[in-house]
Amino acid sequence: RNRFGVSEAASSMPDTPPPLPDPSRAAPNAPIGRNRQFRLLFVCLLVIGAGNSMLLAVAPPLVRELRLPDSSVGWIFSLSALLWVLMSPGWGRLSDRIGRRPVAAFGLGAYAVSMASFGFVVMLGLNGLLAGFWLFTWLMLARAIFGAFGSASSPAAQAYIADRTTRMERTEQLAGLTAAFALGQAFGPAVCAALAAKFGLVFPIWLVAVLAAGASFAIWRFLPENTPPQTERPKGDWRQSLALMNDKRISAYLIYGFALSVVAGVTVQVFGLFTMDRLNAQGVHGSELTAAGFMVNALALLATQMAILPRLKLGPRGLMAWGAGLLALGVGVQIIADTLAALLVAQAIQGLGAGLARPGFAGGASVAVQPHEQGNAAGLVVAANGAGFVFSPLIGGVIYETVGMNAPLIIMLVLLIAMMIFALRSRRLRDAVTAEPPPPDTPAA
Repeated sequence: RNRFGVSEAASSMPDTPPPLPDPSRAAPNAPIGRNRQFRLLFVCLLVIGAGNSMLLAVAPPLVRELRLPDSSVGWIFSLSALLWVLMSPGWGRLSDRIGRRPVAAFGLGAYAVSMASFGFVVMLGLNGLLAGFWLFTWLMLARAIFGAFGSASSPAAQAYIADRTTRMERTEQLAGLTAAFALGQAFGPAVCAALAAKFGLVFPIWLVAVLAAGASFAIWRFLPENTPPQTERPKGDWRQSLALMNDKRISAYLIYGFALSVVAGVTVQVFGLFTMDRLNAQGVHGSELTAAGFMVNALALLATQMAILPRLKLGPRGLMAWGAGLLALGVGVQIIADTLAALLVAQAIQGLGAGLARPGFAGGASVAVQPHEQGNAAGLVVAANGAGFVFSPLIGGVIYETVGMNAPLIIMLVLLIAMMIFALRSRRLRDAVTAEPPPPDTPAA
């Protein structure tokens, strides 16, 4: 009998409900792998990654065509990021209660609505029907749909993976799932540049809305799940979230994840403007150069997670330290870069760093908690991933406009060095994953 109290013969059957399930305990789940459920979740994050990278590639030239301030690029995403932070833990807990599949499908559907709404508002702006404050407000609200409701997909997907992996393999499996996001980021900008040159800057946004709607249907219709929902809502959900956030097992990972989110928010929001100003490019040409940088970054991240990470055999602490160090090197190269080739090298190094730092942080947080806490932990991880985007407009857009184009990057360089030192010295971070907990009916040694 395994640790869930079910015979090994029953638990080895993929996606087959166990006999006489105990409603108070999650049913055993088939191991995640390169099978149907993994492919569906892969597509889910692939679409989100492609959509976000497309939007980030077209946003700088779009705001200038719409005659909005450069800093509005960051502010448009800030409300969405705030809602992402506030809502993600709740979606993670809801996936514990009603299942991973419906929450993931709902999040993708909301993402489709957000992208379609954003494209519609941009069209109104380009045709002169909206301008100035109201155009900016409606763009922010359209994006906010993603933060409030689209944030449901990521914690549900992460918890789905956690349900089906052991603690020893979870970091690598989460990295494989994150690679889907990176793959979307890699090819999204290239597709975006080609479509924007042929059909205009708005067409890629509409395309992502259609793809997200299709992915939502596929998740709802075809994703297998045998974890029964909890019949009653546990008491003190929000208190449990706050307690877990302050728990010594996970708090250091969340601190690092928040700092990593700030770095991601600033570097992503600044890169398009930085490239356009450094290389004197505007409009569609600026979008093409920005897309090239994002593509190189994402390809490096993807190569790291698919080819390099499985061979390194580093624990969460090691991945986080090396990731922060490489990110710092990439930001330093970007500061002194004066050609497109140098900017692409900077993005490649940053992609390598992010490919190590992200799974180190997410995997470390997941293995630090117990199975029944996975949904809650995944929600906090996703919230930390978005929290930095709430503050990044101040460091990115505002400082970029008022102080200079290098100032935000210098601040990020200092922050990354501090993160590397934190990862190496914090006693709350573990360099190796722990063994599986003993079965519930066996006293711990």
